[in-house]
Amino acid sequence: MTADEDFELFGEATADEQAQLSKLQSQRRQERAERVESGDTNDLDFQRMRYRMSRADDGSDSLNGRLPINLGQAFSQPERTEILDAVAAHVAANDWTHGRHSTVPTRDIPVRDLPIGAQLTERLRGLIFPALEKHTQIEQRYWEFRDLFVIGYDANHQRELAVHKDGCLASLTLLLNDPSEFEGGGTLFSDFDLHVKQQPGDAWVHDANLNHAGVAITKGQRIIVVAFMDTVGGMTDVLSTSIPHGFS
Repeated sequence: MTADEDFELFGEATADEQAQLSKLQSQRRQERAERVESGDTNDLDFQRMRYRMSRADDGSDSLNGRLPINLGQAFSQPERTEILDAVAAHVAANDWTHGRHSTVPTRDIPVRDLPIGAQLTERLRGLIFPALEKHTQIEQRYWEFRDLFVIGYDANHQRELAVHKDGCLASLTLLLNDPSEFEGGGTLFSDFDLHVKQQPGDAWVHDANLNHAGVAITKGQRIIVVAFMDTVGGMTDVLSTSIPHGFS
């Protein structure tokens, strides 16, 4: 994959959508060449390209290809209780969804479906997007949530998630409930043989192209918030009619 190509979005794109994406990529390469010639090289497309090419170990503080980063507490214990109560009420009335991500299925709830979804989204936006600007050099005004959802791992239902990559630029994982409520779990970053067991409320972000997995739980339930984050007007917008984008 070259620096100006995009991810394949979980493998969920149809042949027609992939053809459309390829055509857009070709157009953007031509536009980029014209901007290089004119000296206009600091727009979103170039910021995105520079980030995609930053994986080389040049000592920079880039998120690309490096260890996940803990941004610290996003929600206090009372706030997490409020979110968990909202999740429980939604599950009691509507159950979990199971088919939104076909290649890597998750048992989840879109945050937008929760009554406190807007507040949760704005809190994460204010915490994460400035950090993404620092670690990617892509201005925070360009970032958006392509999908934002709550996953419910359960020892009697979906216990784990296989090793995969996410179809975006950056991803978030945030544990909502207390580790005493489940056994096992955590996130495995297989590229580094790193097993992260989070503290509740901590917001961990990582480059979406890192291989990672949801480690199996053996007892109880592990409830986390996950976000797929990409740039406004990025390649993912081409496929907006068939792939959920979450909040904008």
